[in-house]
Amino acid sequence: MSARGLAGIVGVVLVAAVVTAPAVGYIHFPPMTLQKMCKTSTYVRVLAVKSFDKEKGVINFEVVETLKGEKSPRTSFRHVIRAEAEGVKPILDWVGEKKQAVMCTIEGGEIACGYVFIDDYCYSVDYNRAGEYWVLIRAEPNMAACYSGSAEQLRGLAKDVLDGKEVKVPVKEPATPPSKEERDKRYQEVNEVLKANRGK
Repeated sequence: MSARGLAGIVGVVLVAAVVTAPAVGYIHFPPMTLQKMCKTSTYVRVLAVKSFDKEKGVINFEVVETLKGEKSPRTSFRHVIRAEAEGVKPILDWVGEKKQAVMCTIEGGEIACGYVFIDDYCYSVDYNRAGEYWVLIRAEPNMAACYSGSAEQLRGLAKDVLDGKEVKVPVKEPATPPSKEERDKRYQEVNEVLKANRGK
């Protein structure tokens, strides 16, 4: 193999490693402030429900505003809510025509994952390239420590944070901090869903 060919392969591997490491950390160790979430995310989008099927657990969103990020190769914002996941009832109770959400993601190469904030609730997602949809990883009630409130209010706060303004972010700390067992369970659940969704 030529030196140029070898250099090209090494370059691709390095880029994949650089993109994958932050993405994994982003989901495994979620940012606990809105400011950090906005800084770490490569994209911050405002979504609106276009259509949905509660029985199938499918929500079709459309992007109504991009607060951060350039043009992305991902144009599908269909979310698949895994029926077997815990804590999905609030998501399905919330969904309705034109309801808005704020989606913060880290995207690059083959990897894309993030958090979706709906009114007073949050869930994590991972992009499925083959099916062109975002699969729910898990409900994330502890992300209320990052933000707790309506999606509409979050849109304004995120815009202000991205503009460098100081903001007071409404949060709700958990009654008791997650135990080591709960953290380990979350870590395992995230790994299992990512592995299944990415076919690895």
